[in-house]
Amino acid sequence: MWHLPYRVNLGGQSYEVMGLKADYFTARGNPTEADLGRYNVTKNDSDRHRFKTPTLRNIAQTAPYFHDGSVTSLHQAVKDMLTYQVGVTLPESDIKDLVALLEGMSGNISLPRPRAVDTVATTPGF
Repeated sequence: MWHLPYRVNLGGQSYEVMGLKADYFTARGNPTEADLGRYNVTKNDSDRHRFKTPTLRNIAQTAPYFHDGSVTSLHQAVKDMLTYQVGVTLPESDIKDLVALLEGMSGNISLPRPRAVDTVATTPGF
């Protein structure tokens, strides 16, 4: 049987390219060295504009968003990700629904802690 490890992160373990469907960096303007992303560490061209993706758990409490902190609202972050990563424009009501879903991923998760093993000998006669 598989058990959820204590304090598991649920996402946030990969590096992904920003701007799959549209050029976020040109649209934002004012390029910085940080915009190069993982490339700054690896010097591998395939790592340009590649960033570690955060977990969505508690995403509503982690503003500002993106590698440069340029987006201060979750609503705008969702709109930008739809534009630059997915390449679609959704009705405002759908964006509000997505934001509500993400806000619902906030809170504490109570996972059972592993039970401590008794260290006192229980063998008769001891």
